[in-house]
Amino acid sequence: MTLSFSIGKIAGIDIRIHLTLFLVLPILSYFFFSTPYPYGFRNVEPENLRILVSIIATFSLFASVLIHELSHSLLSKKYGVKVKGIVLFVFGGVSLLEDVPSETEKEVIIAAAGPLTSLLVAIFGYIMAKIGIFPVFFTVFGNLNLILAAFNLIPAFPLDGGRILRGLMAKSVSFVKATKIAASIGKALAVGMGVLGLFTSSWLILIALFIYIGANEEEKMALVENILKKVKISEIMTRNPICVSPEARSGEVLEMMLKYKHLGYPVIKNGKLVGIVTLSDLVKSKDAKVEDVMSKEVVTVEPEDSALKAFRLMNEYRIGRLPVVKKGELVGIISRTDLMRTLEILGAMENE
Repeated sequence: MTLSFSIGKIAGIDIRIHLTLFLVLPILSYFFFSTPYPYGFRNVEPENLRILVSIIATFSLFASVLIHELSHSLLSKKYGVKVKGIVLFVFGGVSLLEDVPSETEKEVIIAAAGPLTSLLVAIFGYIMAKIGIFPVFFTVFGNLNLILAAFNLIPAFPLDGGRILRGLMAKSVSFVKATKIAASIGKALAVGMGVLGLFTSSWLILIALFIYIGANEEEKMALVENILKKVKISEIMTRNPICVSPEARSGEVLEMMLKYKHLGYPVIKNGKLVGIVTLSDLVKSKDAKVEDVMSKEVVTVEPEDSALKAFRLMNEYRIGRLPVVKKGELVGIISRTDLMRTLEILGAMENE
């Protein structure tokens, strides 16, 4: 996720802070400062103590969100799902999982782990309050985590409840259909929250917008993955691609781009793939050799890989094309345009 930076790792999982988080920190602190017990500290005296407790509560809330997301991520890793990291941002947090478990039971368990963890954290807060350890703070802390657990159990995408619902429905209907139903519920919920927000709080409108966009993106991604995972790269790649020599000059390759209308070319030396050169590389110097400006760390795929793998790699590395190699030899190239055309054509065929 762009506009975020890493603050460290927990159990090998990269923890990132999105810049939007800093927008909400003072707002939440003021909320706790001005809201009466049991959801805030307006009755706490003196004022300096109220300010301090409100700030601590704000950071404690995001610590709770982090614990919530860690439960998803750690369980996902246990089930063999690659976790790219966790991002804390203005609306809470998100675990960046590379894939959804193929077994629907595992998706249900992973999704349920978050609300269950928040419930346990809430119980911890209530216990601390009960035994007399800063009861006002820990009661508020417990209430916030209870709300976090309940809100995430709403059966609508992109909330945990929506993932639980999809996992349960996917036992009797297709994964894509289950996703569409959960996403539709999410959109309906967002519209309802948005209308309510018009008469109550602009903050509710922002949350509704987040839910609507999340549900919509989840639905689109499910459709994309369902199509691309059925297609092999060998079926849509360009065979015998035009290649360039590392000794070629930038100006020569620019003329090739003008002629062939391709903006990236594999670089071959002694029959081996040694790099890839793109328009952005060449504009650095029109007189340089290709080997001086090309990208030497090349991400590749194999012909038998799914088009979905190519799609994910392009998004992860933010590149527009991938060389296709077999036993170390270049056999083709696949571009983002190839994937988009495949999606457009197969998507139209499925809708017939």
